Amino acid sequence: SSGINAEWPLRPGVGCGSKGRISTLARCSIVDYAGNIIYDSYIKPIQPVTDYRTKWSGIKKKHLVNATPFTEARKIIKKHLHEKYIIGHDLRNDFQAVKFSPHPLLIKDTSKCLALRHIAGLSEQKKPSLRTLTGLVFGKSIQTSSHCSVEDARAALMLYKKVEDQWDAATNPYLNDTYWDAVKY
Repeated sequence: SSGINAEWPLRPGVGCGSKGRISTLARCSIVDYAGNIIYDSYIKPIQPVTDYRTKWSGIKKKHLVNATPFTEARKIIKKHLHEKYIIGHDLRNDFQAVKFSPHPLLIKDTSKCLALRHIAGLSEQKKPSLRTLTGLVFGKSIQTSSHCSVEDARAALMLYKKVEDQWDAATNPYLNDTYWDAVKY
């Protein structure tokens, strides 16, 4: 299993194009099941950056000077994630940024986990932020000044581990014995 968090748009990253309106990947961090960093790199966008969004992203111009070019980073990221369980929060955007589509059964997205919302005392209707969910479940503050993709990946991994035993039964009925007991042969 790997935790992934790509520091980029919608979890603020850098902006390209006119007035920085095109959000793009600028950092990706991948941790293993123990939380050890297996990949952490600033990534140079294909287009020139027009808004670093430093207040939210933590990314400054100096971070991208010698950053890994996007096409090279994408190959490395895909290699790390190939046929692995991928744990993270609101991963749809991360996958779009890297142009990567893993098999749905390999995705463990904590933003969609109803068990975590119940533990946190939140409504099933509203998707909580990683910061909110981590704070309510563990009483731990993250993203206190700006986003750190390693911190985000580790927080998502902690959340997953909290409900890991329940996860597959809830999200993949084919792995649940009660599903197969009900099947008529």
